[in-house]
Amino acid sequence: MHHPLPATLDTSAAGPLRHALLARVERGEPLHLDGADVVRAGQACLQVLASARATAADRGLAFRIDHPSDALARMMTLARLDAALDPVRAAGA
Repeated sequence: MHHPLPATLDTSAAGPLRHALLARVERGEPLHLDGADVVRAGQACLQVLASARATAADRGLAFRIDHPSDALARMMTLARLDAALDPVRAAGA
């Protein structure tokens, strides 16, 4: 199941995004995100995504951002967090 990312990933979106992703991790669910609709991404949300990727990897859960928009990919690269766009395979997969 994909979790669509909101069009605007600004500071006000960081808290809700963090809570939503953390809830999925706590349930042991893979993080399959869809970044196609992102038109603006700020540092706070980029850090949440990078942290979610690291947490998923630590817990043996899959993580991926499918269809990252040009805006999302560009901002991840500018923030030097583009490694968060690299998928993580689930343990044993």
